[in-house]
Amino acid sequence: MNTFCVALTAAACAVLLAPAALAAHGKAGTWEVTTKMSGGGMAGMPDMSKLPPAAQARMKAHGVSMNAGGGMTSKFCMTAEQVNANKPPMTRADSPCKTENMKVAGHSFSADIVCTGKVNGRGHTEMTFDSPEHYSGHQTMTMTVNGHTIDHEMTMDARWLTPACTVPAPGKH
Repeated sequence: MNTFCVALTAAACAVLLAPAALAAHGKAGTWEVTTKMSGGGMAGMPDMSKLPPAAQARMKAHGVSMNAGGGMTSKFCMTAEQVNANKPPMTRADSPCKTENMKVAGHSFSADIVCTGKVNGRGHTEMTFDSPEHYSGHQTMTMTVNGHTIDHEMTMDARWLTPACTVPAPGKH
């Protein structure tokens, strides 16, 4: 697997692992988010079954699995404290990506994403919470990896699974 795909996967995971419920918009517990990605490099997303066993184990330990067609499914835990926070933790604490310009209006949320380091880029995320147990969203991103510029889009569909936390909470990896 080339460095380009690894960096692209890492950038996507950094943002995906913790798209979280907003205060009064979601429930504490385990959530599952399925994403579909398109754009530059998405056809090169790795088949998880072909990754080295150690890489597969790390992804599975964080509740991440790759789907056919350039997507992934991940699970994450939202604590009651995170659900009640004014701002959702969109990225892991150790992520090279940070959020800016967060806005909450009714049942909608939007934020800009800025990534620095091995992957540099900017993007925008919008999510709509149609119930305390479901949200959907859309993200666009332009990244530079190894001197190559990549534009990609991602759609998200998340659902609450259980009040038990079966995977680490965002930032607890």
